[in-house]
Amino acid sequence: MASASMAFMDGPTLEASELPPLLTVEDGVGTIRISGALMRRPDIFSVIFFGASDIEEIAAAVRDAARRPDVEALFLDIDSPGGTVSGTPELAQAVADASREKYVYAFTSGLMCSAAYWVASQADAIYATPSARVGSIGVILPLIDSSEAYRQEGLRVEVFAAGKFKGAGVPGTSLTDAQREMLQADIDEIAGDFKRAVLSRGRKIGDDAMEGQTFSARNAQRLNLAGAIKDRETALERLRALHVRGNSGPRTVDTRHKVMTIESTSDLAASAPDRELSIATARILKLEADAGASDALLAESARQIETLSGQVELQATEIQSLTAERDKLRHEAEAARKSAAELSAKNAELAGKEQDIAKRASREAARIVAETGTTMPANVTPRGDQQPGTASGHSVTGDALLAQFAAISDPKEQTVFWRGLSDQQKAFILNHSGK
Repeated sequence: MASASMAFMDGPTLEASELPPLLTVEDGVGTIRISGALMRRPDIFSVIFFGASDIEEIAAAVRDAARRPDVEALFLDIDSPGGTVSGTPELAQAVADASREKYVYAFTSGLMCSAAYWVASQADAIYATPSARVGSIGVILPLIDSSEAYRQEGLRVEVFAAGKFKGAGVPGTSLTDAQREMLQADIDEIAGDFKRAVLSRGRKIGDDAMEGQTFSARNAQRLNLAGAIKDRETALERLRALHVRGNSGPRTVDTRHKVMTIESTSDLAASAPDRELSIATARILKLEADAGASDALLAESARQIETLSGQVELQATEIQSLTAERDKLRHEAEAARKSAAELSAKNAELAGKEQDIAKRASREAARIVAETGTTMPANVTPRGDQQPGTASGHSVTGDALLAQFAAISDPKEQTVFWRGLSDQQKAFILNHSGK
C-alpha cells in the first residue's frame, strides 16, 4: 500500500451524474462496488487511466447504507490492488461502524489486497472465489535515489531546509541515515495500525501471513484471512438467507442524489426522536438477526461435526481392518520364514547324506576293483538280485550261484570256479558274500 498520494496532476473532476452510483439496493441488500486504486480525491487522469476510486465517496456510501432502513445488510464487492494510506483507516472505520448496525460481507472475485484488505477486514465476513488474490498486509514507500544520474549529467542539487528531516527524498539527493530511520519508523507505525485493524475482529491470523504476500482463496481460508466461496451469487444468497428478514422486490438507489431534504431546524428537531427510534430498532433487528444467524451457523456446524464424526468412525473401522490384515500377513510371513529355514536345514542334511552315500559307493567300488582287477561296474537291474547268470557253462540264479560258490571248500576248486565266472557274476558274489 502506497504511503502517499499517487495523483499525477491537478485537473477537472467528473460530475457525480457522469459516474454510476456506488450504492445499489436490491432485496434488502445494499451493494457497494470498490474497484481500482483507492485514493483520496483522485483527479480525472487517475480515474480514467487507473480506474481509481475516491475513498471519501466510498465512506459516504457506507455511512448512507448503515442509516437506510431499506438496507438490511451490506455487501462490499471489491476488486482493488490497494491504494494510499491517506483515507484508508477512516474508510475501514466507517465499515466497522456499519457492521455494528447491520451485517457486512466483503467479497472479491479479483483482488482484495493491501488497503482494500484493510477495509475488508472490518466486515463481519470475508469471501473470495478460487481465482481471487487476498492479503498483501503491509506498507511500502518506494523512493528513487537519482543523485548518481544527476552527477553524470553534471548537476548537483543543494537543499536548504530547517530541520534534518525536511527535504528527505528530494530528486537528485540521497537520504541520510537519520532520514532512512525516520521513514522506516513511519512505515512500521502504519504497518502496526494495519495489523491491529486486521486482528481487531477476532480473526486468528499468524504474523507469518502478514508479511506483504498475497494468497489464493484456498490458502487465505487456511490462514483465516478469508473464506473460500464458489461465486458472487453464492455469497449474496448466504447474506440474504442469514441476515435479511424480508424481500420487497428489486429496487435501485442512486446515492449521488439527495433522497430527502429538511427545510428547517424545527423539522430537524422534530425528526430526531424518529431517527433515534429508527436507529434503536435497526440495532435490535441486527441483534436478532445475529442471534438467528448464530443459531443457523451452530446448526450447520453440528451437521458438519456429525458428518465428520461418521467419517472418523468409518476410517477407524477401516484402520482396524487394515491393522488386522497387516498382523495376519506378518504372522504368515514369519511362518513362511520358519518353514524356509526348516527346509534349508533338511536340504543341508540330505546333501550331507548324499555326500556320505557317494563316499561309501566310491570306497566300495575301489574295493571291488582292488579284488577283481576290473573297473567294469556291476549291472544292477530293476529285478534286483534275482538277475540270472552262468557259472561253468550252467545257467543259475544269483542265490544258486552264491550257494554253489559257498559249497566249494577246496581252494584250488574255488580258483577254477572263480576263473570260470563272468565279471558280473564275480561282482555279484563280492557284493553279497558275508551278508
